[in-house]
Amino acid sequence: MGRHALRRGGLAATVTTLAVAVTAASVTVLTGTGGPARAAGAQSAAGTTEITLTDPASAQPRFDQPFAAGPGGFLHGQSGIPGLLWTSHADGTTVSVRTPDGLFTPTGPCSTFGSTCQQAWYGSDGDLVALPTSTSATTVTLWDPATRRTSTVTSAYPYRALAGNTVLTSRTLIDTVDGERRERPFTPAEVTVNNGYVMAADAAGVLVRWGTSLYYIDIESAVVTKAFSNVSATVPAVLSKGRIGYYGDGGLHVKPRTDPGGDEEFVALPGPYQFAKPVLTGDWLLLPPQTGAGTSTTGLTALSLVDGSSRTLLDKAGKSAVHGPGDTALVTGGTSAADWWVQRVSLAADGTPKLTKLYQVPAPENAKTGIALSRGSLRVAQADPADANGFDTTSVRTLTTDGGTVLAASPATGRTKIRPKCPYPGTTCSALWGNTVTSPQDVYLEGASDVYEDGPVPGSDRLVPIGYHSMGFNTTGGSIVDVSDDYAVYDSGGTAPAQYVGRFGYGQLLKRSVQAAALNGPVLWSAAGAGRVTSYSLTEKKTLTTVTVPGMGCVPGELQAAGRWLYWSCGTASAGVYDTKAGTSRAVTPGDVLLGDGFTVRHDHAAGTLVLTDAATGATRVLASEVPDTGLAADRRYRWTVDEYTGLVAWFDLHERTHVATTGFAPSAPAAFLTDAATQANLKTSTPWTGTWLLSRPVTSWSLTFTSVESGETGKATRTLTGGAATARVTAPWDGRTAGGVPFPNGQFKWSLKATGLGTSTAVAIGGGSGTLTAGSPVRHDYGGPDGIGDLLTMNSTGSLTIHLGTAKGTLSTKVAGTGWPKGTTVVPFGDLSGDRCNDVVVRPGNGSLRLYKPKCGAALKASTPYTTLGTSGWNQYDVMVSTGDITGDGRPDLVVRKASTGDMYLYKGTGAGKLSARVKIASNWKTYKRIVAVGDITGDGIGDLIAQDKSNNLYRYNGTRTGAFKARVKIATKWGASYNACVGAGDLNRDGIGDLICRDTSGKLFRHYGNAKGGFGARTQIGTGWGGYKALY
Repeated sequence: MGRHALRRGGLAATVTTLAVAVTAASVTVLTGTGGPARAAGAQSAAGTTEITLTDPASAQPRFDQPFAAGPGGFLHGQSGIPGLLWTSHADGTTVSVRTPDGLFTPTGPCSTFGSTCQQAWYGSDGDLVALPTSTSATTVTLWDPATRRTSTVTSAYPYRALAGNTVLTSRTLIDTVDGERRERPFTPAEVTVNNGYVMAADAAGVLVRWGTSLYYIDIESAVVTKAFSNVSATVPAVLSKGRIGYYGDGGLHVKPRTDPGGDEEFVALPGPYQFAKPVLTGDWLLLPPQTGAGTSTTGLTALSLVDGSSRTLLDKAGKSAVHGPGDTALVTGGTSAADWWVQRVSLAADGTPKLTKLYQVPAPENAKTGIALSRGSLRVAQADPADANGFDTTSVRTLTTDGGTVLAASPATGRTKIRPKCPYPGTTCSALWGNTVTSPQDVYLEGASDVYEDGPVPGSDRLVPIGYHSMGFNTTGGSIVDVSDDYAVYDSGGTAPAQYVGRFGYGQLLKRSVQAAALNGPVLWSAAGAGRVTSYSLTEKKTLTTVTVPGMGCVPGELQAAGRWLYWSCGTASAGVYDTKAGTSRAVTPGDVLLGDGFTVRHDHAAGTLVLTDAATGATRVLASEVPDTGLAADRRYRWTVDEYTGLVAWFDLHERTHVATTGFAPSAPAAFLTDAATQANLKTSTPWTGTWLLSRPVTSWSLTFTSVESGETGKATRTLTGGAATARVTAPWDGRTAGGVPFPNGQFKWSLKATGLGTSTAVAIGGGSGTLTAGSPVRHDYGGPDGIGDLLTMNSTGSLTIHLGTAKGTLSTKVAGTGWPKGTTVVPFGDLSGDRCNDVVVRPGNGSLRLYKPKCGAALKASTPYTTLGTSGWNQYDVMVSTGDITGDGRPDLVVRKASTGDMYLYKGTGAGKLSARVKIASNWKTYKRIVAVGDITGDGIGDLIAQDKSNNLYRYNGTRTGAFKARVKIATKWGASYNACVGAGDLNRDGIGDLICRDTSGKLFRHYGNAKGGFGARTQIGTGWGGYKALY
């Protein structure tokens, strides 16, 4: 469309533009279990709710004109609203009057709201509504509000009024008795009711003018009686339950209904008054103000027939009033545009008039031109009468919901001006595509001839996310196909149209031929031939699935995606919703449809309703009525929309108010559209590990759990971070520590994210991953990096102590050597007893003393490395000295030794002072074992274990307990390792968190045995030769 139009089309033309005097917006809540009523025809499901959002554009109330009042409701019309409205007394529901041909549009008398209307033209004192088309028509349509059905009444004489359930023609009365039509002529027959001469009517009788007289027609008898003579043509007539009359000559002329031909009574009343059509209620005459605008500082006055006194019932009132059943009246009035009501005047117990509010008249609002709803963010575009260039204004509200009975809206914020290209020929609009990731950045299309506030800027189409960088493809004449989480599909126009897929902030990702397409985050669904669709990951750049959709007998012309659901249509012939999880398809009615998570919504333009269909069962219900027909084939995103992430539906009603409703459908489980999680965590830096996830739908809470793969001195570490509601993204920083502030063990860690989706109560797994942590707590036998990988220590005959670094693949590579070690030195790889987060080494020189060497992380272990003396003598009595970590539960490494002379086993606990405590005997006579090896955790419980090989080559495991002892032995192998002359628990060699074993045979070959997490080892794998030159392996 050209961008030169100054005003919006479509429904905007029916809304009166008034001076801007904006009042605070308000919210009305409508529930599925009670509360204020909603528009008739809408079917609330249990556990759902609806709210109405108002944004008054003027302090001037909307004009409302009551036409007829019956026992069950009343008929009225409003400025800016086409047709007639019926409001029920029972529940306040309001519907437009419709015939089989559609919305009834008044013609002839009473076709202009606010003008003087012929009495009882549409009805009086009953619940039937007459729908006449002209003053000469001899057929009239009757509409029954209870059934919404119509019937016709035809006569030889033209229609004049409807009195209760009786049709008045110019010469007869027509009604139904015992199911049979009855038409009775007036008595006397010469009386004729001419057009415009019905002066007052109810179900019992009619006052008509004939010549200069007023005649009373009794409905029961069809007898016509002259009631008043020489009556001015301009005076208004009145009737009540017991009286008939007219007001003029300084008072009220009345007669009893039972004797219309009898003597009249004159009641002098003060005046003069400038009033509209008066209404007689009991002993009170109601005088509405006579103002063209519908409001006045002169309000509604009531005059007493008893004493002539007057009282003001309303300071501000509308000029229209109508008599109702039971000597009541309907009037309009209030205090402001936001407090304007149709009110009933009835008689209190003392006979005085009282007011009861029946129906709040919606305040005038600017024409709405576009709507977007994404992740609970609602954006509304509306015409701005004050903008000479025709820009629309958008505002945003945040909706809070649980998907069921909880629904609230924040105040509207962020007034942004836009002027989009409308996708619907024949009108102008500001259609919007919902797009909320970090903030509401809803998308619209700017055309090549768009006008900006600083003048025309010719150029190509641009997809504009409000508040973010636009995206274009150097094309014109195109349209938006879909938008989802910053991804967009656009079809260009021109002689060589093409389809473009892009991401805001990144630009074009794909270009291809035009085809049906839909986005679900970064997943692109496309038509793939007759009955087939394919999904493609825009992040992984690969096809995910290609499926045949049951019931799809065409190459689909449209696709929509939401959660696990895919909507497809074959034009107007057929449509369905495909369940990608179950592989089934459910037929739905094609048309103006939007897909939600588990449902579709279709605008039935003829009925003026939004129809909700359950995608799983096919069940339907009317979600909203009085959603006006724009005359377009489709008006989604212009007049109504669906939030595919929350299950909310929003629409504009006849009065340009915004409605939002929950649908109550069980949503798809949340998932991660995008994951951006760090793979490294280095505690030497102040930068935390950070993960960010773009979720497929809002969540109410989340938890992120970290678990170390490796075991530190206290076992495997865990940490759980939690958070509350998240609309789109979850971002979590982690400092690499437990909740108590203890650094995680070096090496691999795993993370898992869970979240509870909006509308659900159970957390589900969102995703998981892994990373590597460095500069944390040391893990067993790691002397390089530290990287969490086990290393091997060797001593050669020249006194060189070498660290052979593990590769994480079960092999050894780089060597770091330290020299100067005397003969007879025994080395015991130890944990971090000194507290510098680097593993220490216990060394026994040949002189029988014991030392704790404290090398820096990754540094060579030399004889000159700083150390602490743990004991000055007596340590040569032990022929086995090993450390399998903390076996006492205090978080410090411990030393286990065997006394050579007795075979008894002793425990030396590490202390907080960096020393060893006095020994404690933990076992007796282990002389049977030729080899005892500290292997760390090989059972998966995070506690270090021992293995022992006896002289018969049986292999046993002793599980650590954290209580300073070991459990009873368990045989894990027989005839094992007879050729080995050295075995070392070398830590975790393959990053699976389980201790592994390296052994050397007598030929100098080196073998690896992986721990299997079940307390045993796998088959051996040779990892080296020529290792016989080393005097010892540690």
